[in-house]
Amino acid sequence: MKVIKTNKKAKNQSIIVYKLHQLDWLEYISIGLCLWFVFYPRPYDYLLLSLLLLPFVGMFLNGLNKPSITSLVEIDRDSKDEYDVADFIDLPAWAIVVRTLLDYETDSFVAVITAGTIAFVGICLFLLVTHQQISDSNKDKWWIYGSIVFSFFIYSYSAVVAVNCTFDYSEPKEYHTEVIDKRISRSSKGRRTYYVKVKPWGHHYDAESITVSSEEYEQYQINDKVEVEYKEGLLGIPWYYLD
Repeated sequence: MKVIKTNKKAKNQSIIVYKLHQLDWLEYISIGLCLWFVFYPRPYDYLLLSLLLLPFVGMFLNGLNKPSITSLVEIDRDSKDEYDVADFIDLPAWAIVVRTLLDYETDSFVAVITAGTIAFVGICLFLLVTHQQISDSNKDKWWIYGSIVFSFFIYSYSAVVAVNCTFDYSEPKEYHTEVIDKRISRSSKGRRTYYVKVKPWGHHYDAESITVSSEEYEQYQINDKVEVEYKEGLLGIPWYYLD
C-alpha cells in the first residue's frame, strides 16, 4: 500500500499519514478503456457500461476493509498540494462527459439536473457505505472531500445523459427541416467538433446548430432536406439527433 506523509503535524505533534489504495491494476484498465471510448467508441454500449461500473467496482474493492476516504485521493506535496482522485473514479467521469458532449443533444436542462442530482446522491451514499469519513480536521480534509465531490458531480450528470440516450430504444418522433449551414469548431488542443445548422423545427422556433460526427458532416450539404429524430429518453430526458 502506498503511503504519503504530509509536512504538517497533528495536534499531538505526530506526522499525519495517508494510505492510498492498492488498485493500480484497475487504474491501468481505466486509462485504457477511457482512451478507447474517447477515440474509438466501438462497441459503444459495452464500453460505456464498463466505464459506468468502474467507479463502483473500484470503491467496492478498495472499501472491503472500510478504509478512510483519504485512500482514494493522492496528495502531491511537490506540486503545491495537488489532490489527485483515483483514476478509476476521475477518468471515467471525464471520458463520459467528452463523449456525451460530442454525441448527444438533450432538450431539457431541468430533467438533466433532476436525474443527475439523484445519481449524485446515490454515488455519495455508496462512498459513505464503503469508506470511513475523514477523522483529521485540517485543510486536506476539505480539499479531499472537494476533489471527490467534483469528480462525482462530473460523473453523475454525464452518466445520466449517456445512459438516457444510449439505452433508449423507443420509437422517435420525426420532424422535417433543412440544412442551412455547417461549420467545424477547433479547440485549443486541436480537437474538432462538427456542426450542422438547420431551420426551426417542432417546438424549436430558432435555427440551431446540431453536433454530428465527421462522417455525417461530410454527408450533409446545405439545402439538404433532413429529419430530426426526437426521443423521450430512457430516464425521461428528451434528446434528438439528425437522420
